[in-house]
Amino acid sequence: MNTNTIKPLFRYRFLYGPKNFLNHFCSSSVASSISVNYTYNDVIKNPESEIRKLLANAQFVDSVLLFERSVDSGVGLSSSTCNFVVEQLGRNNKYGLVLQVYRKMTSVGVKPWFLSYGAVIESLVHIQNPEYAVSVLGLIVKSGFSVNVYLVNLVLNGLCRKNMVDDALGLFRQVSKYGVGPDEVTLNTLVFWLCKIGKCDEAMDLKGELEELGCSANSATYNALIDNFCRIGEIGKGKEVHDEMVSKEIFPSINIYNSLAHGLSKDGKFQEAMGILSDMMKQEILPDVVTYNGLIHGLCHNGKSKKALDLLDLMIEWGEEPNDVTYSHLIPGLFKEGFVIDGFHVLETMMKKDKKPVMELYNKLIKVLCDQGKVDDALILCNTLIDKNDVKPNVKMYTLLIQGLCKRNRLTEAEEVYEKMLGNKLEASVVTYNSLIDAYLMKQDVERAMALWKQMTQRECSPNNYTFSVMINGFCKLGMVNIAKGIFINIKNHGPPPSVCDYNTLMLALCNEGSLEQATMLFEVMGNGNCKPDVASYNIIIDLSFKAGNLEYTNKLLSLMRTKGVDPDMYTFSILINRYCKLGELEDAKRMLKVMVSRGFMPDKYVYDSLLKASCENGDTDEIFKLLREMAKKGIALDSKLTSTILTCMCHTSDDVDIMELLPDFSQETSEKARIPCSDLLAKLQTRRSDLQLSAS
Repeated sequence: MNTNTIKPLFRYRFLYGPKNFLNHFCSSSVASSISVNYTYNDVIKNPESEIRKLLANAQFVDSVLLFERSVDSGVGLSSSTCNFVVEQLGRNNKYGLVLQVYRKMTSVGVKPWFLSYGAVIESLVHIQNPEYAVSVLGLIVKSGFSVNVYLVNLVLNGLCRKNMVDDALGLFRQVSKYGVGPDEVTLNTLVFWLCKIGKCDEAMDLKGELEELGCSANSATYNALIDNFCRIGEIGKGKEVHDEMVSKEIFPSINIYNSLAHGLSKDGKFQEAMGILSDMMKQEILPDVVTYNGLIHGLCHNGKSKKALDLLDLMIEWGEEPNDVTYSHLIPGLFKEGFVIDGFHVLETMMKKDKKPVMELYNKLIKVLCDQGKVDDALILCNTLIDKNDVKPNVKMYTLLIQGLCKRNRLTEAEEVYEKMLGNKLEASVVTYNSLIDAYLMKQDVERAMALWKQMTQRECSPNNYTFSVMINGFCKLGMVNIAKGIFINIKNHGPPPSVCDYNTLMLALCNEGSLEQATMLFEVMGNGNCKPDVASYNIIIDLSFKAGNLEYTNKLLSLMRTKGVDPDMYTFSILINRYCKLGELEDAKRMLKVMVSRGFMPDKYVYDSLLKASCENGDTDEIFKLLREMAKKGIALDSKLTSTILTCMCHTSDDVDIMELLPDFSQETSEKARIPCSDLLAKLQTRRSDLQLSAS
């Protein structure tokens, strides 16, 4: 429902055809499922009195049964009794029966009273059909009654709970035109739900609007705004709302302080967060475990787990006992920053306090250790848990260990963990098998990889897309392209469909083995199918077309990239510049360099290496020194290949050129072991030049 369906308020299906709607929720009779201890003939003489008596005795179903039988038999029940039944059922939260009686009474022309309409609205909201309650508001107005803010708030809340916040706002605007003014409940309802769906700024605007209409924001209003501003990272706005709140002498609750402290801490503003803690103390509000958890989480999130550890000590000193959440933030934080011993100490403390970590925490710790390459520590942690019988490792824990060991090329130990997992009656997951198969293919142990594939199928573990990607990639790297093609064709015909990475891997392998025609055909198939080429796909084929000397096809590919909206990346420009240079098209290479820079990409050592070689081939000394000055300005570090290129260029310069005068000063920045700063290279050149001058003299 959108705001257009609310305008005007009365035009809703419920108004003109309530019977059809109510039939959806109510049976026509309850007689089939109810047995009563009287016969209808015994009470038919005075059904209204009996109905009221049954309601007074809380026999609601029996009262509805008698009500329906009376109406069906033609006994005219008074409007007073009919509405009394609806009102009493509503007061006792018998929502289904309310709608059932309402349907029956309106079907015989009995007009509902105001309280009956209220009961129907409450019932519709309760059964999560507030959109129909909107039309009942219109029916109230049409019947000559005045809609009050209580009923409007009921419907607003119902719409919001059903994620129809925009409709709720539309209803609020509409009823205002009928003179129904908002109150604090209206304000808090709309502000809370706007904040919940991330529209905090709109909530602030609405608060200001309703305050002008006489509504006063209270602690609940500010709590919703501050909490959600902090949740979405708008800490500054949350602080502004807090300051406004205090200026109005509405003192924040501990929940508001906690939201601010957590938000500021997570945002890296720890001093301000501690200031919030100080404000709490001034208001004689003691920080609770939630306060400390927020601060500890923020510190760990910002790589300050050691300070978080100090805060833990302070927390305990002040008499606040850490809970599972405290430890779940702190221990992984310490592990991530490399303070493994401290992390183990905190874990041990936690266990001594009979706070047994959940499996999720253990898995998180093992993942952190494996990601850092500290697989031995991860194994120690796992074995310690097993020895102490604190937890039984699950498939995820074993798989994390296997992945960590495979990444470190410790396949024998990975196999041992795998066998231990099977020995503990746990079935390996597809992720487990993917990790092992990938590792064995990388180790060129095809026999073991295929044995694991066989085990996987025998144990009815279905391979996923990544399984096939691993195998295609592995066989391509082993040079077994025909097997990779077979796997590719199989999944293309029978599923799951190959990914763009699978296409790219196979295309690259075909290019490397010289099957240029097959690679091009595969690219064409890709473009015509559901898997659209990405920039890496184009890079592979562009490089291929250059190698084949087919510049016409290269230009066609570049045009196709533009048409398909695929933006070139750094590697695209590097390929183009390199190939233009090798073809002797230096001007085209320079033109492409300008385009590259205009797109926000900075040339790297590979681009400069290509340009230097081409300039050297052309004997263009000025261009060589221009490029070297650019390299110096951008701090390009030299590896052995680029160093060799520069030396070659120096050897081919004219004898009457003063090399050392023209060469610029380069950055002192060092890089990998195989690289040297340009300044070091120049110093060696200077030394060699001096030696030559001495020898000549």
